[in-house]
Amino acid sequence: MLEHDLLATSWTWDGDEPIDQRVRAVGDAGFAGIALALDDLYEVRATIGFARLRRMLDDAGIVWVQLGTLSTWWTGSDATAGSGGERGVLLEAAASLSAWQVVARADVSLPGVSPAAMLDDWVALARQTEGVGAQLVLEPEPWSNLPTVERASRFVTTAGSGGVLLDVMHALRGGSTLASIRQGVDPSVLAAVELSDGLLSTPSGMTLAEESRSARYLPGAAAWDVPGVVRVARELGHDEPWGVEVRTPAHRALPVGDALRLAAAATRAVLDAADAHGAPALPMMPTSPAPTSAVDYEPQRRPRRETGSGAPA
Repeated sequence: MLEHDLLATSWTWDGDEPIDQRVRAVGDAGFAGIALALDDLYEVRATIGFARLRRMLDDAGIVWVQLGTLSTWWTGSDATAGSGGERGVLLEAAASLSAWQVVARADVSLPGVSPAAMLDDWVALARQTEGVGAQLVLEPEPWSNLPTVERASRFVTTAGSGGVLLDVMHALRGGSTLASIRQGVDPSVLAAVELSDGLLSTPSGMTLAEESRSARYLPGAAAWDVPGVVRVARELGHDEPWGVEVRTPAHRALPVGDALRLAAAATRAVLDAADAHGAPALPMMPTSPAPTSAVDYEPQRRPRRETGSGAPA
């Protein structure tokens, strides 16, 4: 099967260990990318600094760096000095870490602003992000004013800048299907994909946001056609990396190294299944083991007969 670049989202590599140990664990598990949340960035800037973190990422073999998530970036959004500070930290980190992408979210307040009123601010933010060498990416959420990946695609296409993140959980819980994603997402704006798995329906008593935070199963471990999503994303032109976003209480309880290795192995199995789709059928395998193995079996040497004189025959 093909080798694939994987990116560990911030929840997937979350843990109580120091950040240098967790970054090393990301690389040791075979990930080539990492997503850093704002909390990570604030901690790094206040302690070791972005330059040292960049050296850690290099040592771990990390080549894809994604940052986020930025909120309240549009005019009239009840923005505070804190949200303005978030933008500054993200742009500073993007420049220092040679980031690939900066992720922003839509409006999750009620009743919510019209997406049309956000367009000019999106274009301005995309220009700022490009100025530090990164791409601005919009992550639609079912509880936001851009609740589907199809609507987010139309928003970004209209703006003429930035890209869209296809989060499997957000897309499917937002009502998208493989067909609607294939038809409704502009290939030119699909910029990132995050893989996880989930149940057939949101657990009783749990909101969509709560499910997103605590019921993201290993790809291939639950009910969704994750290989099908991968194939659709490929049809739309997505290549690498494949984001991995896993978060359940059981997974969170594992040591970070074990959790990351498990997430990487599960995701690679899903990608292998997507690779094999449409491939020639494999040869039939026996349904029961042979009595002896042709590899391990070694016939016994026959004893040599003795002659009457005691000499070998």
